Amino acid sequence: MNKFTLLLIAFCLSLSGVLSGCSRLPSPPGMDKAAPEPVEVEDVVLPQLSKSESLGMQSYMSGGRAIIINDRLYCMDFDENLTPALCSYDLTSGKPENFTVLISDCVPEYLCAYGERIYFIDKKAGGNIESVNLDGGDRQIVKEGPCDFLRIYEDKMYYCDNAMRFCVSSPLGAGEEIIMSETCYYPYVTGDSFIYQLGRNEQLYIKNLSTGIVTELTDLPSYAPVIAEGRLYCTVPGGVLSIAADGLNPLKYELGEIQGTAELALRDDKIYIRGVSGGKEIREWSFSTENPKESFQYEICGNYSLCQYIDESFALYANYEAGGRIKSYTIIDDKGGQTQFLLGKILY
Repeated sequence: MNKFTLLLIAFCLSLSGVLSGCSRLPSPPGMDKAAPEPVEVEDVVLPQLSKSESLGMQSYMSGGRAIIINDRLYCMDFDENLTPALCSYDLTSGKPENFTVLISDCVPEYLCAYGERIYFIDKKAGGNIESVNLDGGDRQIVKEGPCDFLRIYEDKMYYCDNAMRFCVSSPLGAGEEIIMSETCYYPYVTGDSFIYQLGRNEQLYIKNLSTGIVTELTDLPSYAPVIAEGRLYCTVPGGVLSIAADGLNPLKYELGEIQGTAELALRDDKIYIRGVSGGKEIREWSFSTENPKESFQYEICGNYSLCQYIDESFALYANYEAGGRIKSYTIIDDKGGQTQFLLGKILY
């Protein structure tokens, strides 16, 4: 794995005092419905993803806050009044240029491309699913919110509705069907596999959509799963959990100092975990995937960055101030070159 390939699992519980307003906290789980009946974990077979698919899964688990289409970056930035907006940059030269504000007063998440349009959830507008032309024209509401976890896959639109039921419809919003009526989070469909976190116990499950068989993947609260190199990785309270493709050989990497859960990155044959220590410092722990029992190493980080989007050519990070405000973006190309920018200006 080259040094550019990192799989950053977005943090999923708030890092108190560090990213307030930017973290994703599950709603209190409902207790009115029974949990699914899992089969034995030995029966599970995780889907195998290519590198590109794994990176796409990571971008989705990070909230899908940016997307690159035809050498153009679409992401949240700010207009001339410093109001959040859906904006775009030209990446033809490898650097963000030709800044354009497409929609003002908009906080877009879960950006998807379909046809010649961008789909997104506008958190500023109550979580509506919306679509717009690539130039910002013909803005439409596809489904009124609040909605969450939007994804377009194989000509179908997947999302959680206002009851956090997992649904599927056409990209026009027609023919809606409910895949799962019970509250779930991090829902992800690939092939016949449906991976999700059950709201009532925060554990991960996988369902075979052809057979209807449901399998328990984890027996403790687990968040933002990503499949990479034949294993599923997820953050858990106080550490990281990974599961082999056959559901066996689970490995838990303990981080005694960490508070709650954190974000995880996989790069250079190492696992990096960034989170808040007991002393309220932002730290980054690391250890080798080849020798996971080696001692943890960590360092104090001067800022907090969250991956907004990653593919095989670019990765985009938002750099946050302590109060949760974005102070800049950093885009990294596949050769390691970095450019920091905001509001259409190159900062360095």
